[in-house]
Amino acid sequence: MTENNKRLTILSDAERFALYGLPDFDDGQRQQYLSFSECELGLVMSRQSLHAQVHCALQIGYFKAKYAFFSFFWEETEEDCAFILTRYFHGQAFAPQPVTEYEHYVQRTAILGLFDYRPWSAEFLLLLAERAAQVVHRDVTPGFIVAELVAFLHEQKIVRPGHTTLQTLISDTLTTERNRLSDLLDNLLDEPAKEALQQLLVHDDTLLGLAALKQDAKDFGYRQMVSERKKRTLLEPLYQTAKAMLPILSISRQNLNYYASLANFYTIYDLRRLRPKQTYLYLLCFAWQRYRQLTDNLMDAMDYHMKQLEDETKIRAKKRFFLLQSTRRQESPGVGRLLLMYVDDNLADTTPFGSIRESAFTIMPKDELRLTGQRLCGAPVNKLELRWQIVEELAERARHHLRSLYVTLNFSSTVPDNPWLVALGWMKGVFSKQQRLAQRPLSECPAATIPKRLRPYLLEFDVKGNASGVRADRYEFWVYRQIRKRCKSGEVYLDDSVQHRSLSDELVSLEEKAAALGQLDIPWLRQPIETQINALTEELHRLWLAFDKDLRQGKLKNLEYDSQTKTLVWRRPKVGDDEAKQDAFYGKLSFRDIADVLRFVNEQCHFLSALTPLQPRYAKQVADTDSLMAVIMAQAMNHGNLTMAQTSDIPYHVLDATYLQYLRLASLQAANDVISNATADLAIFPHYSFGLEALYGSVDGQKFGVERPTVKARFSRKYFGRGKGVVAYTLLCNHVPLQGWLIGAHELEGHHVFDLWYHNTSDIVPTVITGDMHSINKANFAILHCFGLRFEPRLTRLHEQIQQIYCAGDPARYEKFLIQPTGQVDLQAVINEKSNIDQIVATLGLKEMSQGTLIRKLCTYTQPNPTRYALFEFDKLIRSTYTLRYARDPQLQRNIHRSQNRIESYHQMRSAIAQVGGKKELTGRTDIEVEISNQCARLVANAIIYYNSAILSRLLAKYGANPSHRVLSLIKKISPVAWRHIHMGGHYTFRGEGKAVDLDALVADLLLE
Repeated sequence: MTENNKRLTILSDAERFALYGLPDFDDGQRQQYLSFSECELGLVMSRQSLHAQVHCALQIGYFKAKYAFFSFFWEETEEDCAFILTRYFHGQAFAPQPVTEYEHYVQRTAILGLFDYRPWSAEFLLLLAERAAQVVHRDVTPGFIVAELVAFLHEQKIVRPGHTTLQTLISDTLTTERNRLSDLLDNLLDEPAKEALQQLLVHDDTLLGLAALKQDAKDFGYRQMVSERKKRTLLEPLYQTAKAMLPILSISRQNLNYYASLANFYTIYDLRRLRPKQTYLYLLCFAWQRYRQLTDNLMDAMDYHMKQLEDETKIRAKKRFFLLQSTRRQESPGVGRLLLMYVDDNLADTTPFGSIRESAFTIMPKDELRLTGQRLCGAPVNKLELRWQIVEELAERARHHLRSLYVTLNFSSTVPDNPWLVALGWMKGVFSKQQRLAQRPLSECPAATIPKRLRPYLLEFDVKGNASGVRADRYEFWVYRQIRKRCKSGEVYLDDSVQHRSLSDELVSLEEKAAALGQLDIPWLRQPIETQINALTEELHRLWLAFDKDLRQGKLKNLEYDSQTKTLVWRRPKVGDDEAKQDAFYGKLSFRDIADVLRFVNEQCHFLSALTPLQPRYAKQVADTDSLMAVIMAQAMNHGNLTMAQTSDIPYHVLDATYLQYLRLASLQAANDVISNATADLAIFPHYSFGLEALYGSVDGQKFGVERPTVKARFSRKYFGRGKGVVAYTLLCNHVPLQGWLIGAHELEGHHVFDLWYHNTSDIVPTVITGDMHSINKANFAILHCFGLRFEPRLTRLHEQIQQIYCAGDPARYEKFLIQPTGQVDLQAVINEKSNIDQIVATLGLKEMSQGTLIRKLCTYTQPNPTRYALFEFDKLIRSTYTLRYARDPQLQRNIHRSQNRIESYHQMRSAIAQVGGKKELTGRTDIEVEISNQCARLVANAIIYYNSAILSRLLAKYGANPSHRVLSLIKKISPVAWRHIHMGGHYTFRGEGKAVDLDALVADLLLE
């Protein structure tokens, strides 16, 4: 093994070329980087010979592009040289000659001085090592460390070192971190703990094995939850060990999740081969994370079954009440006729009672008459009583599904001595003794849990009317219901959980995280609150004045004011439909197999090089390209590896091995980023923007069924019929899917908007996010504004939205306006809670928890909280400003509609890709495998979009550097989200070179009509 093969792989081929490869400019980039300022041009002209001047010009342009210097041959820079000669040395004869080494370094020194940069030297190695030591505590993945170090060097204006230097530095940093953790584990782990960790690696099929612990529950059924409880019980000792040790190890949440993912990804055989301390670390992190996931699963099951029972009691009680009402109505005529017999003058007083009885039975049969009389003698049954009767009927089901869950979970509360948790503790004690609640004296039951209005329904009474005990089934259901309700409000929570912890426990300490926060560029934390509030209130007042003025003068052609009803009628903006032109354009292209398209895209941007093995050390060989393409398509197109093996020239065992070794969420994300970044570099990409001042991104969810049920998958008759499914939530920008992941079909999409944008790892950074009405909640406007992002959802039912507009000042100022504010924003509450809002913003910025979880808690908790109230008031301020802008600006409305239409087109492509293998489903047995299927489908869609964008870019180049306005307009209207010219079905052939894609030949005969 050579020395080079022993170095850690820190960059993929594409990433390494991006940092260290000679720049390959297109026409637009030449205009940007090879156009010089007066100072730059002065440095160029100061060189003595023409070839030295051109060389200096190239070095300046390349330095501006990559902040690095390059040694190159003249033939490698022919187009760049031609541009420089034409622009700055027109008419001069150029004879390329190599510059001397002295001239090369003199130019470097001068360029560094021009840009105030310092050359790399060994004296900076210690500074960079200190920075790497800080970064590694946040994230140990080499790619992240490289990105942070490059950003740090750029900030310090230091030329970055060579690739080998970075490799060595990062390798040493990771080794130091690994040794630090190993030394700590030596001191902290005792023999029983080591033995417990070793037991996870027992290769058997029992619950003691790691493989069994990794298995996800398929649903919330009783047997599945029994298995989840057993796993949780087995993991509890290790979890308590990890809980005590992880704070001492100083592992960030990001690293903890990474180490846990390694244990989840590696097989037992792989873990046995690693060094014991390394394995112990992975297993401890896995135990910590998995235990909390199991707690969440039990909590979600509790919530699911409780909701099912509550809904059923409501429905059945309502049906029974209507049935009783109907029965009473049917009985009323007969009862009336019986009563009239008592005032019938034709019946003599001496008539025998027997005769009257016979007449009565002709009106109403004896048995029916007896039941009707008994019903009328008793008090009428109300809906509440009927519901409690249904509760008793469902008691066995409640005990079967709920009791074990409530007994297992350890709840905590923000309220000291919470009576509901006291009641639950009392019930656990009774059940542990194999007794029923009705057998215990009433004095043991917490009185605060039985409200006065429910005493008749929850308590038993003796003959004297005194309460003698609880009605066991009803009281048990009542306590379960109240605990669930308080979990929703935030009053009751679970400590050892991911999603159900207390809100206050989720927030970071500003003092402890001051250094990390200083590195983040969060606008909210930079400016004084008074300055921000004043600017926003002035803008809102100005918009109110302008809106009322324009409405009175009839300038708002998209709005019509009805003076009688004092409401607005909104005319939707017209957005051009270019589908026919697009179909005509792609109809002219020759058909291509999807495998050839993927091969072409990989040749252009090398996205498959991002699919590295889990541990890249010593793993220098690149995976077989054909097998990688085949296994990606198998997951994306709902084939699965077995079907793909039957319909392609790649055998099943190769597909399976490739899937296990290379398809991970992190590597698939990296591969998607490579294609997204490459698409952004194409000439057509800037022309998809709606303007120079903003880059629009859009978010939306798409429903997919799942082949096999998982905990995340839920029922939805509208979308999945009798099956289950999930939602693929995606962030799209200029037709490029930047980020996306799966959420449950029961989850609100609005809770994940910030999360999706903030976790975007591509180089494309949208400045505006659009969405539909599902993207709106009570905090998104405020949260995204704090991070400097504009949130501009597509509004429907404008009259209802107008009723959500507030003012910042005295409402009396707007009394004579045609449309008046709904209320006044409490600005003082926002100012008073600035420090606590800072804490929320800091928690989101540092990624210390799932942002979707935090925003869900902020938006759904009902417990009174001044910080939550202040954040919602701030959201009203931002939302009111946006709604007025939206109502006044038809162009803004068109931009937002176009942005959302793009993601709808993307959804059609994703649907077409998924249905190649049959149904619109994602394949996989577990949540992770289903997510891998989703990411593979996004990768295939990304590749198709790149392929189409490359064709359009080449077509753009065909018409020259300055195409006519008509030609440019026609090309811009052609969306790259199209697949009619691509064969995605049939028998796939991967072996061999396939049919090469020649873009020049493709566009040679294309004419825009």
